[in-house]
Amino acid sequence: MENWVSNVNKSKQVVNTITGGINQSVESIELKDNQLVSAVNVDSFLYPTLQVADGHTLFLQHTGYINRIFKFKETWYCGNGKGLYKRSGSSWVAVYEYGDINESRFWDVAMFFDGSKMYFVDGALQLRQYDGTTLTTLGSAPDNSSFLTTHANRFYLANKFDNLLSYSGLRDAADWTSTNKYTGTGKITVETVDGETPRGLTTFANHVILFKKYSMHELFGEDSTNFQMQNPYGVGCISDRSIVQTNNALYWLAFDGVYVYMGGAAPVRISDPIQNYIRQINPDFIHHCVTGYDGRFLFLTLVTGTSSVPTITLKYDIEHRAWWPMSFVATAYYLDNQTMYFGTLDGRIMQQGGNNYAGTQITWSIETKPSSEGDETVHKAIHRIWVVADIESGSTLKVEYAGGTEGGVWNQVYTTANGTGQIQSIKIPVVVRTPETWFRLRLSGTGKAKIHRIIREVTRRGA
Repeated sequence: MENWVSNVNKSKQVVNTITGGINQSVESIELKDNQLVSAVNVDSFLYPTLQVADGHTLFLQHTGYINRIFKFKETWYCGNGKGLYKRSGSSWVAVYEYGDINESRFWDVAMFFDGSKMYFVDGALQLRQYDGTTLTTLGSAPDNSSFLTTHANRFYLANKFDNLLSYSGLRDAADWTSTNKYTGTGKITVETVDGETPRGLTTFANHVILFKKYSMHELFGEDSTNFQMQNPYGVGCISDRSIVQTNNALYWLAFDGVYVYMGGAAPVRISDPIQNYIRQINPDFIHHCVTGYDGRFLFLTLVTGTSSVPTITLKYDIEHRAWWPMSFVATAYYLDNQTMYFGTLDGRIMQQGGNNYAGTQITWSIETKPSSEGDETVHKAIHRIWVVADIESGSTLKVEYAGGTEGGVWNQVYTTANGTGQIQSIKIPVVVRTPETWFRLRLSGTGKAKIHRIIREVTRRGA
């Protein structure tokens, strides 16, 4: 930051980019210059340019709270609180359906090694096999399994009621009873001092990971002759639906935040900047929290306050480690090649991309950190603001400022109802009748926009 010169009335310019995301882990005056107090519907995809987040369009319509989306043999499937369904033509056909609706009935799905069959559980059903036409109950599989994964040509199952990790016969998802030590089945007891039962199951870095609330247990090996269960880290998981794998890392939601694990070193918590959202999670409905990944951003959906269903979705820029709240609420995610799809509480499946939210113009806003321009001992006044931005045709922009570190009156200094679609340096004169030690800016608008940088010209008024 440029230092003040000896003349106490001299002006100086301060230039900021603002793609550091929100940060709730420190007081607002301690934020980095590129971090924000609040934001909605913007992200850092074009870093260091801030952009209004991509929109989404309606892809498919079903009913109920969608909690699972996937494809099998190039056909779309989804699950809700009543059943698991297959897209057939222009309608949905039940693969398995209950007579009642239970919003805590979640589907876990895995494919056979050659992609010829899929398998699913829901916490109550015995393991089911489906080849696209015929549904088969695998009668020797463990009852009441909630979690399903595959590794080294075996299926692994766990449930919420005991401490057993069961594994199938080699290359045979229907075999849960054979005893050959190389190709047969078995159960591994995974106990902890606190008696916690499983909360999630996944495969990562060529081994199986079983999660409990406060611990993770890693199973190495391929059969009963070389299985080794390790408990290296005291970090657990509170929702199996929050476990997501990227190219080289595993992410999940623990009771104290979101963690990333790359193998070989302890998991690292990455959610401190959104700790206020984490603290609001409803502990009675944590199993509804879910994550997704679109190749650049981790999507995190939380159940907060007194709600029993998801209430807030945030994005995490894995490349630049920045968190961004969104205004839509997703309930399930699926990445198909390079396109992200997500479910909603009202039965829709959305396709990511586009300039609006399913036909509704995107409304966005940001609030900058309080700035003292390097001197917290004197009052000063903003003299001019330049916003270097690209406001698309049909989009709007409003610029406001407020004195102090929080609260106060926001003074509107600029508004446009229709952008040009070109990069402009928008010069905004500001009349400040009451100089302050601290100033904040708020930018908001509707429609697509890119904010490249904000330049403030500030005049020092003396001690």
